[in-house]
This record gives sequence, structure tokens and C-alpha cells, in this order.
Amino acid sequence: MHMSGIPGSDLHYNLQLEFLEAVFGCKRTILVAAPGEEKRKLNVFVPVGADDGDKITLEGEGQPSEFQGGRRGNLIVRLKVKGHPKLQRIGSTISSCINIPWAYLPARQGFLLTVLTVDGPIQVKLPCNLDDDMNIVIENKGVPTPDGRGIHHVHVRRGRPLERLLFQTAEVALTAAAVCLITVACNRVRRKTGDEQKFGGQKSNQAQLEANVAPNGSAQGI
Repeated sequence: MHMSGIPGSDLHYNLQLEFLEAVFGCKRTILVAAPGEEKRKLNVFVPVGADDGDKITLEGEGQPSEFQGGRRGNLIVRLKVKGHPKLQRIGSTISSCINIPWAYLPARQGFLLTVLTVDGPIQVKLPCNLDDDMNIVIENKGVPTPDGRGIHHVHVRRGRPLERLLFQTAEVALTAAAVCLITVACNRVRRKTGDEQKFGGQKSNQAQLEANVAPNGSAQGI
């Protein structure tokens, strides 16, 4: 049986990438070694928009053939993309979630919200009538593709459930405290007014008695 021309076996390599390296592509240098050979440096060019699980084939960089005249096998590089602490990705779409403090949204003509994108932070204007939840689509801030860039989807949440409860509880507590303070103040005013009327009456009667007493101590006729 003629065995020439049978290629060698393929080699496999797992290449870990940062989130943005996969989004925008990059060049990485790796070290590989076939059995019985010294390590070799190889350049791997990761294409723009690469995703977790994608494979890059480097032809002729695998194991040598065991048969005369056979070519070397291939090197199969499998991409492992790390997650991002604030961004998620599905295909060409980038998504993120922003929690805004419950007490931070006054009734005004909108305000600017800072949104982190793959290109860095940008500012997006929100309307003044923001509901508890709102979805915003930012065009051309997603993953680059041959047909153009994807979108960035932002989910804006106004306060977390616990924060809402705490804020509402604080509002009730502040209202109750304000009522108590007003009640105490009113009671103090009432007491002060009553005391002034009481002591004022006593002083008036005393003055009248003094006016009716003669200089020698005898009472004058009225």
C-alpha cells in the first residue's frame, strides 16, 4: 500500500483573549511544539469580530507526517474569550445594564447618562419622563462585521428593589418625623400663648389693686 502523501496529525491550541481583543481583532504570538520537536513561535492573527469558540487554522503547522512525502498537519487554534465586568455580547450586539439611584431622577428636562461602550465611555441624553425601566439602542457601537457595526443595547433601571423600598421607607419616616416636629412646635406655641395670657391677667389685676391703695396704706373708696 502506497502511504506517501498522508499528512501528519493536527495540533490543537487554546488561545485566551480579552473581551476587546476579540471584538476588534489582534495579533498574538504563541509557542507550540510537536512531539519530538522544539518549541516554535507562531503568529496568530485574530480577525475582527471573533467570538468565543471560533477556530483559526494554521495550515502546515501541525505534526510532521510519519510517511515520506507527506505534509505536516495543521494547527487548530480555538479561541477562548474572557468575559467583561460590565459588557455582554451576543453576536454583533453589545449589551449593558445601568442602575440609577431611585432618588437621583428629578422631574426635569432629561439629563446626560454616561454609558461605557467598546469604544470607551459616551454620554446619552435620557428623557425627563423616565420610567422604572427603559431600553436604549445606540447605533454603530456594537461589534464590527463585514456588513457594518452592530448595536449597543442599554437597559436602564431606576433603582434596585431594595433601594426603592429603603427610599420609600425613608420618605415615610421623614414625613412622620416632620409631622412630629410640627406638632411639637404647635404645642409649644399654644403653651407660650396661654402662659402669656395667664401672667398678663395676673399683672393687670395686681396693678389695679396697687392703684386702689392709698399712700398711707389705707384703701381708697371706689
